[in-house]
Amino acid sequence: MKKRTQLGLVMTSVAMALGSASVNAAELEITVTNATKGIYFTPLIVAAHGSDLQMFRMGQAATPELEAMAEGGDISGLASVIGNAGGAVVENPVGGILNPGVATTFTLDSGDHGYLSLSAMLLPTNDGFVGLDSWKIPTEAGTYRA
Repeated sequence: MKKRTQLGLVMTSVAMALGSASVNAAELEITVTNATKGIYFTPLIVAAHGSDLQMFRMGQAATPELEAMAEGGDISGLASVIGNAGGAVVENPVGGILNPGVATTFTLDSGDHGYLSLSAMLLPTNDGFVGLDSWKIPTEAGTYRA
């Protein structure tokens, strides 16, 4: 029998028009649930970014920053890369480890970025991680699940 790890992500988007400009900003309320039975998530990194940036890509070699997160839970490299590219980053919104069966809720101002990514190392593994890469942020306010 195959076991499957589930990550619950609920996002509430509150879109706000800024003045008369055509720029839209969204404050996102994000809930991440560790729906596993015995796997812990190291500190999460959550980022809003443009379409030209990815946290990771399936089937491609890991960047040194992704490798540091997946093998040691170090999110500082990913945060630097995304932040330096103009992305909006939330580091460690839990304040540590996200235990099995526990959820955390936090906000992220996505600015004018249209994509959301997140990741965390899985414990106890030596290089496994959970992630969501380049999920298109909806333009209408509402509650969404990814």
